[in-house]
Amino acid sequence: MTFKTKLLLITILPLIAVSILIGSVTYYHSRTLIDAQTEAVEKRILASKRQEIRNYVSLALTSIEEIYENQPGGRMVAQDEVMRILRNLTFDYDGYFFAYTLDGTSIVHPKLPHLVGGNWWDLQDDNGDYVIRNLINAAKNGGGFHRYVWHKPSTGTVEEKLGYAILLDKWNWVLGTGLYTDDIAKEVAAIRADFARSIRQTLFVIFLITLAAIIIAGTLIAGVRFSEQRFADTRLKALTNRILQVQEQERKRVSTELHDSISQLLVSVRYGVEMIHSEANQNAELQAQAAKCLTILDGTITEVRRISRDLRPSVLDDMGLAAALGSLGKEFQMQSGITVNVEAERCHTRLSEGAKTALYRVVQECMTNVARHAEADEVSISLSVGPNTLDLCVEDDGIGLPQPLPRGGGLGFRNMRERIETYGGQLSLGRGKTGGTRIEVEMPLDNATAKAA
Repeated sequence: MTFKTKLLLITILPLIAVSILIGSVTYYHSRTLIDAQTEAVEKRILASKRQEIRNYVSLALTSIEEIYENQPGGRMVAQDEVMRILRNLTFDYDGYFFAYTLDGTSIVHPKLPHLVGGNWWDLQDDNGDYVIRNLINAAKNGGGFHRYVWHKPSTGTVEEKLGYAILLDKWNWVLGTGLYTDDIAKEVAAIRADFARSIRQTLFVIFLITLAAIIIAGTLIAGVRFSEQRFADTRLKALTNRILQVQEQERKRVSTELHDSISQLLVSVRYGVEMIHSEANQNAELQAQAAKCLTILDGTITEVRRISRDLRPSVLDDMGLAAALGSLGKEFQMQSGITVNVEAERCHTRLSEGAKTALYRVVQECMTNVARHAEADEVSISLSVGPNTLDLCVEDDGIGLPQPLPRGGGLGFRNMRERIETYGGQLSLGRGKTGGTRIEVEMPLDNATAKAA
């Protein structure tokens, strides 16, 4: 697992855990709040319905009070009149009054007239509740409420109902009415649905906040990582540039030592051996040995000069980049037998010494690759100077690049590119017009120096 992945996990996992915890707590408290709110609403509606039922019973009692108390025309006539009044008393769509004797016989039921005259003491609803028996017991206890399920006239279905019954003790009647409570269940369900929708919206907002936090955290981590990587790349390039500078300085020092010291000493030794050779006319063996030493010294001096030139060509410091490239091309042609065409413009002081050295080393690396891998017959080197940039192109007519091309172009290509990028240039690798390898370099020039000149 990479450091970046570990950092992402350390940052994002706590966010996800906290979000899940917040969502769970929010959901739990919301469900608790829903239960409490719906219970309170249900109690409030039931209390309102109880009061409403009491009001209806009071109206019914007011309607029959005079007849019930005075019984004009006798009890039978008064009871008939009261039953007629109760049958005609209705409210809302499903509101009506009913009356039973204490033994459970129905005497008034305007909505279900087939019940009148029957004894329903043992009648049970769908839940097994003894409806009439419990209503009569509630009435005997001073009047009271009882919940049961009963036929709803407007819909023809069985719904929950809140009934209320009182005792008319002079006649041993139970007078009652009730209201259906299915609307309470609908209202409670609507409230629960609203709360559930609010919970879903809250959880969705928490999810969006968490997602945004994760995206922001990931972006920040990626930004920091990218910034650190850029900083590391910058430092690495600076270190590489410094290494190259030190390397070039050391090469220059060693080249100077070889040219000015070792080479001169070898030349002095050669003069001495030449003198021995000229003075050894009488001794053929000594003369032959001296001649052999002269041959070895000539080869050594030539090799020392070659090594000195490879380490740091003096022509690059003395005559500039164009002349150095021309000299490099001639020497490469002599050593390899491959034709080298060089067209180079002078850039004067519009290019730093480090940039010149980098371009020279790139061409040197290209020529080495041509000799080792290209199997070419001809190499073209062109150096052109524009208003703002210097363009270098090295192209051969060899076998070209391997396919598929290694990512980054190989170690040598990466080293060349790093040299060029150190001075703000760009290097590209591709196929030439003849199928060989083509390397192009674009290097910015110092226009301030040109204007001053």
